[in-house]
Amino acid sequence: MYLPKIRELKEALTSFFSKPYTTKFPKTPYSAITEFRGKPKYHTDYCVGCGTCAQVCPTNAISITDNLVNRIRQLTVNYTMCMYCGQCEEKCITSLGIQLSNEHSTATMNLSAPENFESIEKEIALCEVSGQFVACRDHLLFIKERLGGKAYAHPNLLLLTQKQFFNLEPSKPKDRIRREDQIKEVHPKIRYKIVVADEF
Repeated sequence: MYLPKIRELKEALTSFFSKPYTTKFPKTPYSAITEFRGKPKYHTDYCVGCGTCAQVCPTNAISITDNLVNRIRQLTVNYTMCMYCGQCEEKCITSLGIQLSNEHSTATMNLSAPENFESIEKEIALCEVSGQFVACRDHLLFIKERLGGKAYAHPNLLLLTQKQFFNLEPSKPKDRIRREDQIKEVHPKIRYKIVVADEF
């Protein structure tokens, strides 16, 4: 009957004179390991604005806002909703557009504070016939680089190459589809209608 009590007393004395197993965070800063999954961060040079990260986010922590007037797409991460699962980093088509960082302290008393959000802006291409969203410019460049010489077979990517060397003004949308719309930057559905109208 006394043996368990003696064992407990021994463990208590041993713990009292040994070093603590826990850290003194937040008094002493904690340095996370390299593999730690912290806040996801966008990298402007590698993000193409495709929106894959928002599509695979299980908590809808990543939102996309398209401003067709200013031709800007904004991708925003809400850290108060993020569960740091790493799906955005794993499914990123460039593998470097968004990556998890080592920032681990996300406690806050104000959910709408600016430090709880991170945004990135990308220029978007609009259909010259209907004014619809086509894709981000960086996304088109990414596809063009992946296709290589085959990219010149697509009018949108051919025009993208021309705009890299010449200042081409986009044409204004017209009331109906015309044959010259074949050589414009247009939405895939509109290009289908142009081909059908030209053939029949």
